[in-house]
Amino acid sequence: MRLVITGASTYGVDNMGDDAMLSTLIQGLKENYDEPEITFLARHVDEKYDEVFGFHSIKNLDHESKRESEGRFFLGMNAGDSSENLCLIKEKIDEADLLIIGGNSFMEISQNQFLRGVSSYSATLATLSKFCNTPYALYGVNVVEKIKSEFTKQQAHFLCQNAIAVTMREQKGKDYLYDIGVDNKNIHVLGDPVFGMKVPKDHNRIENILNNNKIKFLKKPIIGIGFRHEYWKGDESSYYDTNLRLAKLLDEISDVLDCQFFFIPNCTYEHGHKWQDDRLTHREIVNLMKNKKRAFKIEEKLSVYDTFRMFSLLDMHVSNRRHSCIFAAMNDVPFLTINVSLEGHLHPLLKELNIPNQLVSLDDMKQFKSLLLQTWENKIPLANNMKPYTSKLIKKSQKHVSVIMSNLVP
Repeated sequence: MRLVITGASTYGVDNMGDDAMLSTLIQGLKENYDEPEITFLARHVDEKYDEVFGFHSIKNLDHESKRESEGRFFLGMNAGDSSENLCLIKEKIDEADLLIIGGNSFMEISQNQFLRGVSSYSATLATLSKFCNTPYALYGVNVVEKIKSEFTKQQAHFLCQNAIAVTMREQKGKDYLYDIGVDNKNIHVLGDPVFGMKVPKDHNRIENILNNNKIKFLKKPIIGIGFRHEYWKGDESSYYDTNLRLAKLLDEISDVLDCQFFFIPNCTYEHGHKWQDDRLTHREIVNLMKNKKRAFKIEEKLSVYDTFRMFSLLDMHVSNRRHSCIFAAMNDVPFLTINVSLEGHLHPLLKELNIPNQLVSLDDMKQFKSLLLQTWENKIPLANNMKPYTSKLIKKSQKHVSVIMSNLVP
């Protein structure tokens, strides 16, 4: 079985949630096929990344950095560009039995245009697959808010109608597609693929990571923290204000609960907007705390598997990152979610886990503190309440690959 896998602005960009979805896909393929030949279209070709997942990478359509991409079409499609990457992509798709496109192909955080943006990336490769007579599938798709652009709507219709299967994270995303007239029978809601990732326990590896990051925990409860700024819509003043409010809150909480904080980055990407790297946000928050001795940070770039393992150390978690919260749930760690502006990003997840009230806004820090303390008091019932729903999502999300492959005509 020969496969080409790629992600629309996802996978291989130091985002652990994205890599967890990729992991579930690769694990599923290897469970269904004996030694599948997998080619990965990567923004940044990296041999170490290939070793983690067990595939071979070639350069995709993306430029190496956001700065290089400004004012340009996809790599290889501008006057004067080498077409080496285009020829190799075509060759691999032509030889493949299936092309799998993952990620949020209809995201509109940045504008989708001709040969620019995530929907154009997916549509370009899907068009190429049609020329090569190679079927393609959309994997782990989510739509986190209403699709507004007519351009994106057209590409959503094209991509969904021609795919042999579309697997989605949640019903809310499917509803957004239905709102623009996409109502295909080949769309399957199977849960967030992250839940399907399998990670073996490794206590020695955890100890090595703590030592590498010079972390020596106190003999106190550990609350995990994972936070990112919505870098596509804020400014430096608002980022600073948010960091300061969170620092003050954590100082207050550490006094009340006599606890410590463990900052676990969900993304460490350094080739885009600087606030895409959670480590920067975490450093700034800790720098603004009065009680810095109660705060510990992961500074190195970890694999998705090692990042996941860190959550086993927590007594509770607080984050505005969806997949950071899922990692907590999979480790039976109760969590409090900080709301974001993307309507369909967090609410559906909390509903699926039967904890719809575990959501707080940064606009009301008094309520934030109250709910955080309440979460701490109820952490055992919360964890027990989540557990059966987490188990169901784990089983459900492991069906993405089998559903896709069942639609592949031999």
